[in-house]
Amino acid sequence: MSVRSETPDSEGGGSQDRNGDHSQPARKRQRVRLSCLECRRRKLSCDRGFPCERCIKSGTPDRCSYESRNGEVVNVSSGVPPPFAQLDVRRFGLGDSLASRDSEVVRQDHDRIRKLELEIAQLKNLMRNGGVSLEGSTIGGTTSPVTQKDEATHDDDGAPRPEVQECIDASTSLGDKGELRFFRGKGFRTRYFGPHNASMAFVELTGLCPFMRETADEWLRPVIMHNHKDRKRRREERDIVFDQRDLELEALLPPKKEIDALISVYLDQFEQVHRIVHIPTFRREYEKYWLPTGGSRYAALTALILSMIAVASCVHTHEDLKFVGMMSNARRAAETWIWACDAWNNKQSQKHRRLIHYQIACLLYLGKRVNTIKKKRFWTGAGVLIQDGIAVGLHREPSHMAGKIDIYHQEMRRRIWATVTEFDMQASFDHGLPTLVSHLHYDTRAPSNLDDEDFDESTTELPPSKSVSDYTFSSFQHLSRQSLPLRLELSRLLTGPMSEIDYDQVIRYTNDLTHEIDSLPSWDMNLENTNPNEHPSDSKKNPLTAYTLLHVQLRQYIVPLHQPYLKLRKENSKYQYSEIIYYNAARDIVLLHDKLYEQGIRGLNFLREDALTTCINLCSVTMLQPRGSTNMIMINSQHTLKLIEKCIAMKEDRLLRCGNNEPWGYSIMCSALGLLEAHLGTKTSEEAKSSSAERFVNLHYKLLANQETSMSMDHAIPSTPLRPMGPPMQGPAAPAVPTIDILDRAKSMTPFRFTPTIAPVPLDTGAAPWLMPADQTQPFNLDPSLELLGLNLNEIWGDSWELG
Repeated sequence: MSVRSETPDSEGGGSQDRNGDHSQPARKRQRVRLSCLECRRRKLSCDRGFPCERCIKSGTPDRCSYESRNGEVVNVSSGVPPPFAQLDVRRFGLGDSLASRDSEVVRQDHDRIRKLELEIAQLKNLMRNGGVSLEGSTIGGTTSPVTQKDEATHDDDGAPRPEVQECIDASTSLGDKGELRFFRGKGFRTRYFGPHNASMAFVELTGLCPFMRETADEWLRPVIMHNHKDRKRRREERDIVFDQRDLELEALLPPKKEIDALISVYLDQFEQVHRIVHIPTFRREYEKYWLPTGGSRYAALTALILSMIAVASCVHTHEDLKFVGMMSNARRAAETWIWACDAWNNKQSQKHRRLIHYQIACLLYLGKRVNTIKKKRFWTGAGVLIQDGIAVGLHREPSHMAGKIDIYHQEMRRRIWATVTEFDMQASFDHGLPTLVSHLHYDTRAPSNLDDEDFDESTTELPPSKSVSDYTFSSFQHLSRQSLPLRLELSRLLTGPMSEIDYDQVIRYTNDLTHEIDSLPSWDMNLENTNPNEHPSDSKKNPLTAYTLLHVQLRQYIVPLHQPYLKLRKENSKYQYSEIIYYNAARDIVLLHDKLYEQGIRGLNFLREDALTTCINLCSVTMLQPRGSTNMIMINSQHTLKLIEKCIAMKEDRLLRCGNNEPWGYSIMCSALGLLEAHLGTKTSEEAKSSSAERFVNLHYKLLANQETSMSMDHAIPSTPLRPMGPPMQGPAAPAVPTIDILDRAKSMTPFRFTPTIAPVPLDTGAAPWLMPADQTQPFNLDPSLELLGLNLNEIWGDSWELG
């Protein structure tokens, strides 16, 4: 057997003599890796572009980098430096490296070149004849009268007439851009039709467009003139209707001083993560809205303002916050505004919607999440926003329609699509249901990392995106898009059959999540570092909000990935890694939220249910540890109790601002803390039960102590229970719901304080055997007045209550 000679690329520089010394084995040739480093890390195929197509579609072209033969890493952001010449030669098989390439790669390159040559020949033939389709079906090669008329559709210089240019452009469209041939409209008033719609046959039939045009000009002109639509007049009529005021919506507006405070809270806490409005444009419109002339008080702007203040109503700290039953007047006002704007939005034309209509729809969904209105519809509501976005083509890159969509609307389309995508992703995770985006082909680029002051409606060229190390109001959306492919893959995995997940996959996905977390930038969190030239009403940059959500939305996937393996640790010690990574993920989420809570930023706590879920996660993983164990989780058990206390404190703060319209969540958190205290031995079982009940009842006594006058205990209890507001009932059987006047609320001061005024009463152990029998004084007063709040303790705490 002959010995294989060493390749010329080896360090020896030449080939060994076949009859020479064989004391040293022949060096094995090292295969050159052609894929980019990012595709190799994700174990995906790569087209070897610079950047590659997969990195472009995932929104991470700056991460696309290649390893040259000498081991140097070349990044796409650095251009094509001289060291990259070796990589380029290696990739395309030029020079000496051609001999070392695999025959399969060479064959694929030849096939690709032949395909490109064929497409070029077809395009040249099409431009020459004007009647041949790419599929080869032709009528242009004949000399029929129809084709003779087609030749007349060109001008003297050979260029097609404008009326047939659209058909020719549609026929010559290739690849993904070919699907945009039915992307019609301007700005935000667009409609998108997929590549397989019924109108496709209209374009594919060559010669039909000019034939119909000439037939209409020659034979149907009198009829067309008679029935011609006056588009200009109809457009002017729509503009007049759009500029009209809605007095019913304006009657719901609170005083301007309160609106200013609520809008400031919204822009500072929510607009830094979910980009819905262009802040400078909105401020100009808002200032015009309050002019004495009232010329800019059109209904859509009124609905936008109401939707915006509904999001911030409960987050804002009111001086005189009162409750009506279990609901605060701040939440009741927000619910009133949301249903009024929702009813107005449903009456608007679906065909002639503008940017402001999609902004209102996003704000209404955001307001329902913050105020916990129709919680079971969050997933379907996010799906409706995705479907509306697809119908107008928000999922397709707007620069393909640059002639009809200006720069301002292009960027706003990217922002709105990024917003509804994150709504859908979070609703999918919360409900454990699949997301619509996971099975959708989209090519919309990530929003640029720019401040709103960097562009406006008059911008003709978008400035270059800033570095990710520079924080802007759009940094969250810009960076969130980088991890979107991984999160979509995890969403498909977690909502599918659990049998398809093996532990090696879990470890690999955990490493990918860790890699994404480590790649996130760390901005300057100094809140006092503000621009002295800023107007006092301008929104202040707070990187901590975006930083927290970027980390939380990645860490949250670690918990369900490792949860199935927690109970398997007793069978196999390798699953102890799952316990640790599970515990660390839940702990880090609590600590991230706690930093925001310490600074008075409550937006994320109201928008998400992390306080409830992480409380249960920390309790469950600690309860699995045997008593007396010295592992890391049990050593940190006292710290875990403090973390759960932080979760309960954040939940209480939310309930004391919105009201406890879902008491089961808070009761679960109180019970979980008591159960863990009994497991760790810090309290006896009876003491843990007593403290859980005490915490639950004391919270609701705070709600009772701040009831509005009409609901105080000195007045008669209404015979009909309070019900949450909602859409008006239809039919004659709809009961009359009494209206409740909402008190005027002043600007932000401090939260109200509660001072217990009910003295302890002697304990009747026979009536309450679950309390501590050694203590003859009850730590709280079980007063029947809790029925004022509509609480049914038997359903919440009794044996008949079942989760799920």
